[in-house]
Amino acid sequence: MDLSNGYYCLIQYCPDLSRLEAANIGVLLFCPERRFIRAKTAQGNDRIRKFFGSEDNDWTQINAIKNSIEGRLEVAGQQFKTLEDLTSFIATRANEIQITPPRPMKVLEPEQDLQELFEELVGGRYRQPLKHVAPSVEKALSKVFKEKSVEEFIVKDVTVTVPAFRTSLIVPFGFQNGRFNLIEPVRFQQTTESRIIDVACRHAVEGRSLYDKPDKRLGELRLVVVGLFTDEAIEYRELVDSILTENRVTLHTLDDVQRLIEEIRSTARKPPSQLF
Repeated sequence: MDLSNGYYCLIQYCPDLSRLEAANIGVLLFCPERRFIRAKTAQGNDRIRKFFGSEDNDWTQINAIKNSIEGRLEVAGQQFKTLEDLTSFIATRANEIQITPPRPMKVLEPEQDLQELFEELVGGRYRQPLKHVAPSVEKALSKVFKEKSVEEFIVKDVTVTVPAFRTSLIVPFGFQNGRFNLIEPVRFQQTTESRIIDVACRHAVEGRSLYDKPDKRLGELRLVVVGLFTDEAIEYRELVDSILTENRVTLHTLDDVQRLIEEIRSTARKPPSQLF
């Protein structure tokens, strides 16, 4: 196989951007000619501990952001066609995990080259490939937001803490309209009523917890679930809607997502750049 032009970036933990001190925790490889873009991040956080110690680090959030980067590339990788697409993605990172500017390299076997980059620049064990929660829903939403010209109101990859579960949650989309609305894709593919209820109840508790306790950065919150129901699960849609609604969670499906689009278009505010 012939060599192709490619680019690699380091994924780094940088707790203080003014000091420019960072620990490598992953690597990203982009090869436009092969339509290849993927990231590998470290399984653990030993390098962060080595350089910055163990205090004052939110390991749950750090791991969630790693998931977010890998998941975003997995779901939307086909949208990256040029170097400008990659640099635009890099520019959206606004937290302690940064992606360095792309550096050119020659690519022979993308998967093998990515592995070798990881071993050379990061080392240790890498995280196993993600199984994204609902990639088809997320991809469809991303396409709809673009086609309906509401992208300017949408914030991507929003991290919040769910008080009830004491865990971090990363949702792919959000928008502000008095409350900050967290748009979470959910796949309902269970085949029995009890299992459907289990999934609905978990998101209901999650949503009620977020609704009742404002976020220090984003203010008051609301969870918006966009569900993809399989043929076996669709008969339970009204039941799911009832459970979620009683807990301040709004349910949409891809079939009725136009209602969500209209809400964004008529009520959403452009997000202040300093928050994200």
